[in-house]
Amino acid sequence: MDAGRSPGPRPPAREPGLFLVELRGSSPEGRDEEGMSAALRLAVRRLAATGTPIRWCGGWHVPADRRCLCLVEAADGTAVVLARDTAALGPAGVHPVRPLPDRPRPARDEGRS
Repeated sequence: MDAGRSPGPRPPAREPGLFLVELRGSSPEGRDEEGMSAALRLAVRRLAATGTPIRWCGGWHVPADRRCLCLVEAADGTAVVLARDTAALGPAGVHPVRPLPDRPRPARDEGRS
């Protein structure tokens, strides 16, 4: 390739996707899940600070199941797996997810009681 020539058009940037990271704890008190979630959140922030296209969206603790569900936005699942591995979370599941569309509520029949 000539130094003065452009390499051609760039492919369009991919839209970021959403990924659910499923963390399972072993402590009956639920302390494991909170610590694992904090470690993942920190790993996401560190990777984002170095230019990795990744963003923390939120986390939910499910105490009855001893699980924590963390939502992460990233260009692809590879970045999320890297965050999981950086946080040393072992085999935590990483799943691509998408929001469900809002559905209009059914119209009520105003004439009936």
